[in-house]
Amino acid sequence: MRRKSIVLIASLMGLGGLAGVSLADSESGGAAQCTDPASGKPVDCVPATFTTFDIPFDKLPGGRMDASGNLNKRSSPEDAHAGAFVAAKKLGLFRNFEWVHWVPTAPSKKDPVTGEWGGGDLDGFPTGWGSTGLGIAGDCLYWGRSNSTNTTGPGVTHDVIIFRIQPDPEKDPPVEVGRMPQLTVDNGQTAVRDRELRPYNYTSTDGVDRMLMVRSAATGTGGDIITYTVDPKTCLPTDKGAKAEGVLAHEFYLWHDPRNPNRLLVISQTYGAQDEDLIITAITDEKTGLVLKKPLFLAAFTLEDVGGPVRNEVPDETGLFSSGRFTDYRHLTDAWGRPGASQPSMVNLLHSGSMSNDGKRFYVAGTTAGTYILNTEKIANSTNAELASGRVCHQRSTNVWIDGKVGGVVDVKKLPEVANDCVHPVLNSDPGVLAMLRSDRSDADKLARYTRLETRSRFSFTPPMIAMAGVHSAVPVPDRPSLSRKNPEGLPAWVVITEEWPFGPCPERGIRIINVESEISPMMVGALAMSDSLVENCIKQPRPPGSTIRPMMHAHNPTVLKNLVFVGWQGHGVRAIDISNPFNPREVGHARPIPWGDVMTYPDIHNGLIYVGDNHSGLHVLKYTGPHADEVPKNAVYSSNRTSPHPSGPPRSRKK
Repeated sequence: MRRKSIVLIASLMGLGGLAGVSLADSESGGAAQCTDPASGKPVDCVPATFTTFDIPFDKLPGGRMDASGNLNKRSSPEDAHAGAFVAAKKLGLFRNFEWVHWVPTAPSKKDPVTGEWGGGDLDGFPTGWGSTGLGIAGDCLYWGRSNSTNTTGPGVTHDVIIFRIQPDPEKDPPVEVGRMPQLTVDNGQTAVRDRELRPYNYTSTDGVDRMLMVRSAATGTGGDIITYTVDPKTCLPTDKGAKAEGVLAHEFYLWHDPRNPNRLLVISQTYGAQDEDLIITAITDEKTGLVLKKPLFLAAFTLEDVGGPVRNEVPDETGLFSSGRFTDYRHLTDAWGRPGASQPSMVNLLHSGSMSNDGKRFYVAGTTAGTYILNTEKIANSTNAELASGRVCHQRSTNVWIDGKVGGVVDVKKLPEVANDCVHPVLNSDPGVLAMLRSDRSDADKLARYTRLETRSRFSFTPPMIAMAGVHSAVPVPDRPSLSRKNPEGLPAWVVITEEWPFGPCPERGIRIINVESEISPMMVGALAMSDSLVENCIKQPRPPGSTIRPMMHAHNPTVLKNLVFVGWQGHGVRAIDISNPFNPREVGHARPIPWGDVMTYPDIHNGLIYVGDNHSGLHVLKYTGPHADEVPKNAVYSSNRTSPHPSGPPRSRKK
């Protein structure tokens, strides 16, 4: 790794030490000797002897380092920061990525007696679990930290930090320009973690450049959805935000209507925080583009209501679930003394997902219920006023169970009505399925056929694969439509899904590529995982010196391009996956920040650079240089958790 320039910024955010280092021309792995067939440009070679990079955990500094990259709790902030880059080079933790900047955002504290530092990003200190609050719009970057009271203590909070990305972002790290105070409950004693931050800039039909930021602030599984009006010139909110009453989101997707620039919707995925699986609200006035003071409920969807698998299924006394049996590794222990994974229940909850840019489809990550596709054409083709009136479609899911008793017996005669729901599985409006349900077949035959089709319409690897949460994220591959003649609207051919096992018992989980050319029968065609997805490797994975916990190691949030996926793979850092052949995905780059690592965020792309957040070490800026690097947007903001791409500069820097 060669340093071209080093920029030191002292006392940023009151850390009293080093807050940003630029390695604008670093190299890892030697000079490029290969050629990217897509662009003809030279790239760093990808070794053929392995498919994924195995982190040398036994050599990995798990805490504060000195300038030489060795563990040292007494080292200065400057040395601790610089030592991470030295250790990363020594251990080969970056390949086809440059580590451009590291901006710690949680300060360390020095013990006046021992002279040792601790509790901050320079120490790789766990500031809490579940932080995915990273978002970029224009040149504004928002970073929110988790505030888990079992690690930070009662009353300890971290503000949302607002950064401005600089004109020369490779030379200069983002600079703090403001903060949004962290929200608290229980008289300020319990911190609320910012799970999700989704900023977005747009121009309303009156020609005014606008910006908003949607925040999900949670104490548990779900959090309030709050929309702030933001001044795009300063990046700062201009109000206290508008809360969507009665809406709790675990994750959410921010959709911008391509036919009406004034219209932005939040698609909230509740993950069991409330009765509905999915709730859609309008957050802007569709006539003016102004943020609504009171977000407008448009529609909701619940898989269980329309005859899908029931929530939180538990096995019978023999361990049998309705769909089969799981493997069980409880008798094994890892280096931390924890038992291996087992499956206590099947949650069958909608966890996350992605809206198509045209708004006609929602691709679901449905945990143990699997991956499936929702028809949202009514949402895309109707106005907010029409949807809110209830005259266009059923705003909530049709309950198809006899006497409304979920988990009992499905009433076949109710099934055709599901197609009139504003949001429903594509299966329920498939012409062949509707024809079958309206035929003169017996009800028993119809139910048997429908049950087989419904089960087939959801791709699930559980059972037998253990995954407490199951499918975590689902993102369609852009610019690669199905070539089937039954796809006149250019719907995607492929979807990338990730798998979650929170809290990390062995084995870990990876990514899968799903073919969705037949929307009612998705099929897996490719997969990629780290070596610790094999339980025998996972239980032998050593503890890094100085570490106190083992971070989660599963694939979490992917940002998907035409032939390339950047995955926040938590303890494995960021991985670049070539999906040009979906049947054979391969790793083509890795970036693993230290001293520790827990990258949960969607990688956000801004003008060719990649920004990620780490629960234990703060904000990182990366540059990808491997195969298909030409696909990384150079003049836009791009992420897979909101309509993308969108403008990357403030209004004053854009041509009218």
